[in-house]
Amino acid sequence: MITDVRELYWLAGLVEGEGTADLHSGKYPRLRVSMSDADVVGRVAGLFGTEARCSLPNRGYKPMWHARIQGQPAADLIRQLLPLMGARRASKFAEVLGAWELRGSDRRFVAFGGDIERPPLVQKRERQLVAV
Repeated sequence: MITDVRELYWLAGLVEGEGTADLHSGKYPRLRVSMSDADVVGRVAGLFGTEARCSLPNRGYKPMWHARIQGQPAADLIRQLLPLMGARRASKFAEVLGAWELRGSDRRFVAFGGDIERPPLVQKRERQLVAV
């Protein structure tokens, strides 16, 4: 959780332009920032509480630096950044959070201040073969 408002707004602007959110392995929320500026990615990694990593591309290209956070810490940060994102990125953040919050069949969600059971999955109707 980022408590410094200036750091939060700085990170929101950077994530809007250079970041991505997804479900790692289809299960865990992940927030990533990648770019060639090591100092900027190092600052992001510090805010994430992780380390910056470097990947070396093909010859003639700059090294790429990456910072990522995943799991519950990523979900918390995505939730914190969501209101500061543009429409397209906010939609993706909401999609990731929704999938994370509703994972597993035994999960419950809160709506209008009360617990509501997750709706059961709709089962496919079996086809009946009829002789003609």
